[in-house]
Amino acid sequence: NAAYVARFGFPFIIAVKGLAKEGILAAFEARIGNDRDTELAAAAREVEKIAAIRIRHIFGDTA
Repeated sequence: NAAYVARFGFPFIIAVKGLAKEGILAAFEARIGNDRDTELAAAAREVEKIAAIRIRHIFGDTA
């Protein structure tokens, strides 16, 4: 994660629910090669996923 922070200036963010360790590591390895704008967009999508998971946990799945 130190290499990631050094490259992008923010920590690696991923919604881990349902992912095995191997999947998390694979995502890290794939994303570390991104340019900053691409990675910022990927991190924002992951934050959205995390927020959705938390909202479903609090309020239940109403969809």
